[in-house]
Amino acid sequence: MAELPEIKKIADQMNERLINRQISAVELKQPKCSNISVEELNDRCTKRTVRHVFNKGKWIFVSLDNNENILISLGMGGDIIYFEDGSETQDKYQIKVSFSDKAGFTIRFWWFGNFLIANDDELKSEPHTKDIALSPFDEGFTYGYFQDLLKDKKGQIKAFLMDQKNVSGIGNMYMHDILFKSSLHPKQKISDMTKDDHINLYNSINQVLGFSRDKGAFAYENDFYGCKGTFTTADFLVGYKEGKPCPKCGESIQLIKTGSTTSFICPKCQRIH
Repeated sequence: MAELPEIKKIADQMNERLINRQISAVELKQPKCSNISVEELNDRCTKRTVRHVFNKGKWIFVSLDNNENILISLGMGGDIIYFEDGSETQDKYQIKVSFSDKAGFTIRFWWFGNFLIANDDELKSEPHTKDIALSPFDEGFTYGYFQDLLKDKKGQIKAFLMDQKNVSGIGNMYMHDILFKSSLHPKQKISDMTKDDHINLYNSINQVLGFSRDKGAFAYENDFYGCKGTFTTADFLVGYKEGKPCPKCGESIQLIKTGSTTSFICPKCQRIH
């Protein structure tokens, strides 16, 4: 499942490639992905020009020149692939957006995703995206901001970070190493964390996600041009390495249940305090 490094890369590539292109048609093979009918979707999008593409957490926003916004979520995974010629598309897709110059992109959901539309006013109340928090790649995600975010919180740290209303873009894939680098157990109560814990966690979030971004994101995910990143499973410190030695102390890495998710941890380096 694509997380912040992957989605940010795709959004940046889309922004670079699609600005000033005019939409000529939207094909929707999976109508349940959208919040409106195919007919209305085309009425609001066709003959409109792409103004800007950006991401908010794991969502991609395609802003049009009529103040409409296409909102894309890959859900449990999927591909957004660019094409220059209408005949050079993915074999399977649920959505196809074509431009007047015959270029475009297709979206293939692995399970289920979203392709919504909302104008600038509707965005204020759009239930899927209105409460998305800042992501670690956003300029405003400073240490001061992060420290204020944790102030007076009482829940467990992993659940807090996974909630997109608190911090957007982080999923389970990178969470294992983020918590390991900061020596925090996934079930650590925020109220018992120290200032050093806050600093270490903030730095770990930026280091782990930044490392993946620098390597072009995860190797199992396609970018906008169908290319893979170079961040592989070998780059994980403890993630997906059950039974292997901890890179810090040599203790065997364990897989534990943490609420609705599982977590790879070092039982010696990541103790609850």
